[in-house]
Amino acid sequence: MRWCRVNNLNSSRLPLIFLIALLALLVAVVGCGGGSSDNASGTDLVKVADFERLLTIEDVKNTGWKRGKTYDVEGLDSAEEAYVGFWTPPGLGSLNYEIRIYPSHQVAIEKGTSFAEDASGEGASLNAEDAMWDEGVRDRRIIVGGGSRGSQNPRYYDYVILGNIVILCEGRTSEHSLDQCAPFVALLRGEGA
Repeated sequence: MRWCRVNNLNSSRLPLIFLIALLALLVAVVGCGGGSSDNASGTDLVKVADFERLLTIEDVKNTGWKRGKTYDVEGLDSAEEAYVGFWTPPGLGSLNYEIRIYPSHQVAIEKGTSFAEDASGEGASLNAEDAMWDEGVRDRRIIVGGGSRGSQNPRYYDYVILGNIVILCEGRTSEHSLDQCAPFVALLRGEGA
């Protein structure tokens, strides 16, 4: 009789033990896959990566990117050249990419990062009086909602530094921008899209 009573107690705890085990398993799975990385978009794109040689505007144009405007780099610390243009990823419409060329990877990181952050993302400076570098600031914004009453939004939500170039990537969110930039960067690396 005593054995039956103990057995009843154990069987009533079974659902609780099962729930605790399931919860522990869930925590373990989420913990293993929940780490952060440079690239939250799920692509193989690395946001900041060195390259084996210095890239030129000719390398960028060889991807099929079409130059729209050449910017005056005065005020864009240490930059040698800057352009805006477009490229059409497979299966999508054309997207704008702003290209900033620096003398080295190190200079692109040290001097270009703060300017790229100022020109992209949720807090992008979209007016000449607020921007660190006001050349082309009108090209870095889009009007959403139509007409003169629409709201200004950043065109570029993120950027990539590949070797000596900084690429501002068009998109609606950081993840979207990096996803759309990935095939373009792959072409620059010579990996195909």
